[in-house]
Amino acid sequence: MADHVPLLSSLRLRLLGGAGLIAVVAVFAAVLAASGVGEAARSIEQSASAQTRIDLLSGLSARVSDYAVVAVETAGPDVPAEARLARLNSASTRVDEAFALIDSALADFVGEAEQAEETEQMRRATQSLGIARMHAQVGALKRNIERTDGRTDLRAYLDGFATQFSPLMNAAVTEAQRDRDRARQAVIDLRDRMIWQALAAGVMATGLVVLFYIVLVRPLVRQVGQVREAAAGIGAGEFDVELPNAGRSELGYLVQEVNQTAGRLRTRQEGVDADRLQLNQIIAERTSELEEVNAQLSRIDTDRRRFFADVGHELRTPLTVILAESELGLSGQVAAEDAQESLSVIHARAARLNRRIDDLLRVARSETGQIELTAAPFDLADAATAALADMTPLAKRRQITLVPTLTPTPALGDQDWCRQVVSGLIENALKKSPPGGVIEVLTEPGDANAIARVLDEGEGMPEGEVDRIFTRFARGTREAAGSGFGVGLALARWVVERQSGTISLASPAPRPPKGGEAGGRGVQVTISLPAKAGDNMASEEK
Repeated sequence: MADHVPLLSSLRLRLLGGAGLIAVVAVFAAVLAASGVGEAARSIEQSASAQTRIDLLSGLSARVSDYAVVAVETAGPDVPAEARLARLNSASTRVDEAFALIDSALADFVGEAEQAEETEQMRRATQSLGIARMHAQVGALKRNIERTDGRTDLRAYLDGFATQFSPLMNAAVTEAQRDRDRARQAVIDLRDRMIWQALAAGVMATGLVVLFYIVLVRPLVRQVGQVREAAAGIGAGEFDVELPNAGRSELGYLVQEVNQTAGRLRTRQEGVDADRLQLNQIIAERTSELEEVNAQLSRIDTDRRRFFADVGHELRTPLTVILAESELGLSGQVAAEDAQESLSVIHARAARLNRRIDDLLRVARSETGQIELTAAPFDLADAATAALADMTPLAKRRQITLVPTLTPTPALGDQDWCRQVVSGLIENALKKSPPGGVIEVLTEPGDANAIARVLDEGEGMPEGEVDRIFTRFARGTREAAGSGFGVGLALARWVVERQSGTISLASPAPRPPKGGEAGGRGVQVTISLPAKAGDNMASEEK
């Protein structure tokens, strides 16, 4: 699409034009800098050349003075002619060497003026003439000194030479100093000119950059920022985008494409939202169905686990009695006359085990809501008596005394279930009581209820566990691992509450059992059943 952009509207052309102007200013500044550096180098070379000539002229003056001193020192009859001539030749050679150096420097100085103006060339050539005149005067002085050996004539020659040589030397030195000063001034002038040129170039470049930014870069940055924000919004799912018109440049066409793309995506998003809403409704319906099925499966699994837990708990007590009696008989410690009694106990416990199995089948069916407890008048003391009979062999084995205090107590409920509840409470008390301990089981009528209590002398229960212990599968923190599944009290609570009764636990026991010492130990479990029909005895499911 960029190939159809008009030439004058092309963003690339405008960018290249602005960059080209800045490049021209940069090249112009570079040319000025290069020219200034070259001119400064030439001025510095001229200053150095002038200083070199000044140094060489000073050296020439010193060597000529040395030659005159040697001539004065060797004048007279005291110095042999050969020695005088040798010293004069040596001093003369040094003077000639100084002239040679000056001539070479002047030749270079004049040669540098080949590209200069004619006036400058003549001025430099004139300096060579002055040096030539000094050279001629020194030559005349040498000849005069070599011809005479008298001090009077020598003094006259030297005075005459000084009168003519000194002005020429001063003029040459002065001219060299002027050349040096002119070169230094040229460097200073060049420095000032380059400063102003650099300032002008900087102002020009700054103006072009500001103009380039205001006219092109700032609008471009603003438009690019708008496109970026629009693209970010589209990426975040916000398709309600409408960028302002950016002209007929490449960026303008990009803005049009963004607007069109946002419109198409907005249309598609509306369709997707509608589909998503429908899909969410379907998912919600299917999820609700799955949750209902999962709840049913969870209830079935819970019922299964409860059934096996109750089976394990309810079969343990009669099996414990049967095992105790059989182990005692197998040990050979039972007399022949007591064997019949042991067999009778085993038979009775087996019968009770069979009844327990029937009861547990009732538990399984009651978990599913098929059978409810029986509501009939019975004596709670009779149920407690049967429970004591179940637990007496186990109590003897553990050397624990069961103390019944049973008062006839009319109650309304399921006698066999109540017998099982009391048996379970006595079994728990046997587990917690130490050898030689006492467990009291009592029944007594209340105002409108039938009361049964089981008290033990165990360690008791921590304060925070009294409410938690009635939860299914809950065990006390002091109970050893493997001592049970924690369903006894939960099952007892279920049986009692389904008969419109209550069950509670107090630790430490409010009073010590008979035969025990007073103190803050032990647990008392209290069962309260109605003496008449309660509201919950009708078909209530577990």
